[in-house]
Amino acid sequence: MYREVIVRAAIRKKLLLLLCIVTSISLHIVLFNMGRIPNFMITIGNAVIPRVSIQGSLSAVNILLCILMVFIDHNAGSIVGTSMVAFSLITNLGQIIRTQAFGSLPGLFTSTIFLGIIIVISAFYKKSDRNSRTDFITGLPNRRSFVEEVEGRIQEKQAFWIVCVEIDSFKQINDIYGILAGDFILQKMADTFLTIIGKKDYLFKMSGATFAILFDGKELPDDIIKKIMSNEHEQIVLPAQAVEGNFENSCRISFAAGIAGCPADCTDSTTLLKHADIALSYAKRLPNNKHCVYSTEMENEEIKLKETELLINKSIEHNWFYLMYQPQFTIADKRLRGFETLIRCRKSDGSVISPAEFIPAAEKSNLIFKIDDYVLRRAMNEFKDVLQSGKEGFTISVNISAKNISSPGFPLKVKALLEETKFPARCLEIEITEYSLAESLDTTITNINELRKLGIQIALDDFGTGYTSIAQLLKLPINLLKIDKSLIDDIEMNHMNRDLVDSVIYMGHVMNCEVISEGVENEQQLSLLNEHKCDFVQGFVWGKPMPYEDALKLYEDAKLKA
Repeated sequence: MYREVIVRAAIRKKLLLLLCIVTSISLHIVLFNMGRIPNFMITIGNAVIPRVSIQGSLSAVNILLCILMVFIDHNAGSIVGTSMVAFSLITNLGQIIRTQAFGSLPGLFTSTIFLGIIIVISAFYKKSDRNSRTDFITGLPNRRSFVEEVEGRIQEKQAFWIVCVEIDSFKQINDIYGILAGDFILQKMADTFLTIIGKKDYLFKMSGATFAILFDGKELPDDIIKKIMSNEHEQIVLPAQAVEGNFENSCRISFAAGIAGCPADCTDSTTLLKHADIALSYAKRLPNNKHCVYSTEMENEEIKLKETELLINKSIEHNWFYLMYQPQFTIADKRLRGFETLIRCRKSDGSVISPAEFIPAAEKSNLIFKIDDYVLRRAMNEFKDVLQSGKEGFTISVNISAKNISSPGFPLKVKALLEETKFPARCLEIEITEYSLAESLDTTITNINELRKLGIQIALDDFGTGYTSIAQLLKLPINLLKIDKSLIDDIEMNHMNRDLVDSVIYMGHVMNCEVISEGVENEQQLSLLNEHKCDFVQGFVWGKPMPYEDALKLYEDAKLKA
């Protein structure tokens, strides 16, 4: 598409410029021959138009054409237009010298003035064009320059690679530290990339926080890519004047890179950018080595991801989401502890979409924030009235994504929801996974402490499936450990699983946490967990996930028994 637009524009420009040149040359010929005819004039009825008036009018038209040439193409048009006006100036000067008469002096003066005007217009357009092709923050060529460079290479059938590098969470950096800090980081990264690749013409600043780098040849320069990616997680010291608010003057940044090759992977700049963007999106989801080369498999996965994202947006817009509640009980006396909220999706045709289909896609994008907000708000609204004066120790447990719990400002969001819904904070339990600790441990711990100050309980979900160290666990101010179902499934037959579960329960109690087992499905599992002094259970053995009305009835019955 870009190529077709550029080619059509170039053809139009050349035809218009050619038309102006031919017309200008024709006028020059007419003016030259008119000067050789003595007493030349045009008579229209009783009106007589002298040669001087005709020459002046045609010269003005000619100068207008020369100015139009500059507007049509400030490169070639400036050269041709300046030459034409300069020729008129020389012609007038020669006529004055030859005839020793000053009748052509006004024409000479006019040509000189307009020659200056054309030079000024040309200089302005050159500067404007240079600015339109340059990013004003970094001084690097921008996306327009990139498209033209790539299209030129493709037309010449050159082999090359493009690497798109994007700074992660750049909007958050701007929001927290200020726009000046963001600009400084962009300049710093531009200098770093230039030092590595050594060629300014091959580095482009695209939109937002994305850079594009071109590499010649059929082979991808892995050594340079490694040098570029080695700067990930770089600590950048910000100038004091660039930081807004009371923040430290240093910022750790990370980035991801998507790579696409030409001619193997593209036929135009649009396709090339699309492939690099797909690889970049894929790289962002990688835990380590966040750079990868485009493949068709990535594109197919990206299409599926986009379809799921569309489903999530439609579900939020059309209220297809709803909540189910799975009860949690004390093992000792089967007392109702509370409910874990589980999101479900039912489309307008009645078909139910499993969370396994849309939650992973949501976690790979920022749509998980919308889902978390939906679940929190709906669970609070559904139970706020019955819990405001309800019994102590009852909890509504909500799963929160790793992205959310590790993002600055999450506790403020929860506090605002509590105030909006009037939901009692003591009855809210937020579940996080071990993988939350991989996002940003310091921010996660800070957020958990802020939530605890609000009176909210914290549960560590799916314990035993991640890679949390004991040292990390000791830093977490949590109330509850949740043993993953995968450890419970074979507890009756597998002695190793049984010993492992026993160790987890013991460790939880040493940490002053209560322990709950998920996925308990039979009485034998229940009996073994009771022997190992597990505090709570949830699972099909005592209660399947149920709609709000049934959960409310179960809660009311439990109140009557208490």
